[in-house]
This record gives sequence, structure tokens and C-alpha cells, in this order.
Amino acid sequence: MIQMINNKVLITPDTVKETTESGIILSKAEAEIPNTGTVISVGDKVEELKKGDYVIYQPMHAMKINHEDIEYLMFPESSIIAKINK
Repeated sequence: MIQMINNKVLITPDTVKETTESGIILSKAEAEIPNTGTVISVGDKVEELKKGDYVIYQPMHAMKINHEDIEYLMFPESSIIAKINK
């Protein structure tokens, strides 16, 4: 397990949609990049998020991390735009 430090947040992003709702297959260039995901770990200085929160984030601020064949995204807390209540 990866434990974040300081103000960092580790997220498992939602999967990329490879087809439209009507079934048309999208190329990788046309596929919509997800901007939502689930918080996996938070640093000790993160105040408003916790493990399990479902969030909207700014994708351009992500650092990709691969650990044990799983892709994660790491962000500073300020790159998280909102929490979504399910």
C-alpha cells in the first residue's frame, strides 16, 4: 500500500470510456479522459478528504504512478475540485 505524505492525494481514476452510449467505438484520441476517481490514500496535511471519497480532479495536475500493476494518479490536495456524494 502506498501512503501519501504532506498534502498529496492518491486516486484510482475511473476507467476511460471506449464506446459511446449508442455503441460507437472511440479511438484513443477521441476517448474521454476521466476527471473523477476514488481516493485511496491521503497525506497527513490533507484536511478535507479521506480514503473512499469520490472526487472530481484537474487531470493536467496528475502524476501517474504504477504500483503492483495498478495505475494511480497523485495530486496535491488543491487539484481536487469537489467531492461527489453517492
